[in-house]
Amino acid sequence: GMHVVLVMVTIRPEMRTEFELALLHNTRESVAHDRGCRRVAVSQQSDGPTRWVLHEVYDDPAAHADHRQSPHFLAYDAVAARAVMDKTVFRCVGRHVS
Repeated sequence: GMHVVLVMVTIRPEMRTEFELALLHNTRESVAHDRGCRRVAVSQQSDGPTRWVLHEVYDDPAAHADHRQSPHFLAYDAVAARAVMDKTVFRCVGRHVS
């Protein structure tokens, strides 16, 4: 199965714009350039704009590890280190439904 990563974060309100710009840049670059990155969806909670959900799908854990070393991820991660107040990560095995 695929390697699926679900990330839920709550960010500092004063960093909303900077975080969103870094996150969206990372997402675009990941989908366009990262080997084994199948898709990334980012969502902002409709009634809580400081809460985000990231749904990432990779071919395997190695592709996810490679992504985390990419320049665009490292740039995002530097912003996230200052912005994120709370973070939950789920690593899952994607299942095909027939």
